[in-house]
Amino acid sequence: MYLLSSSLLVSDSGVIVGGLTLDNFSSLLRRSLYQAIILRTFVIGISVAALVVLLAYPLAYFLVRTTSRWKGALIALSLSPLLASVIVRTYGWYVILNREGAINQFALNLGLIDRPLQLIPSTPAIIVGLAHALLPYGVLSIMSSLNGLNPNLERAALSLGATRWRTFRAVTLPMTLPGVAGGFLLAFTLAISAYATPAILGGPATQTMATMIRDFMLQLLEWGLGSAMGVILAASSLILLVATAVIGGARTRV
Repeated sequence: MYLLSSSLLVSDSGVIVGGLTLDNFSSLLRRSLYQAIILRTFVIGISVAALVVLLAYPLAYFLVRTTSRWKGALIALSLSPLLASVIVRTYGWYVILNREGAINQFALNLGLIDRPLQLIPSTPAIIVGLAHALLPYGVLSIMSSLNGLNPNLERAALSLGATRWRTFRAVTLPMTLPGVAGGFLLAFTLAISAYATPAILGGPATQTMATMIRDFMLQLLEWGLGSAMGVILAASSLILLVATAVIGGARTRV
């Protein structure tokens, strides 16, 4: 509530001036600079969520279906990124992606490039860093759905002549869509609100809503604009949550 009320006030160098107004929202939604930041944030969120789901599904499927005695160790290994802080993981990617990093050195040694590539700061670097950090959440969400799927349904489809691919498309995937949707939603929500990874792997030209909020609050002292952008960020996540709940409820009734 305090965030919403602050977003309706205009501040100048940290001093509140004027009464309630929607000028903060108008400025954010009309100026091309802020439009680009909002659009970039959602592009990053969708890209990260899609990448997390695409990588997490086969990994989760393997972890659920494997009969190896090392199953517990494999699950722990797949969730190991959660043991390190997001800042440590992000600086690991910084070391790998910078001009003197492992990727550039490897490509130079193979003669694939003549000079180091400028991999950071960039939007793709932010996407890669966030996808790595959020992958365990996608794995956990999809594993939950796969564990709730009766394997006899897949065996029945196979016994009736369906190929493994058709069984996956017609049985496994549709019945695990709630886990996929949950993993996508969780990754998207965490990605658009992330600060550390965009701040480290991005730069002034690749700002996101979270880094811009920090600049508004601590550098520019434009608390009204910062609060307004925070409201837009929170409202976007809330709308997505409600839409997902409504769609999920409709599918359940069907």
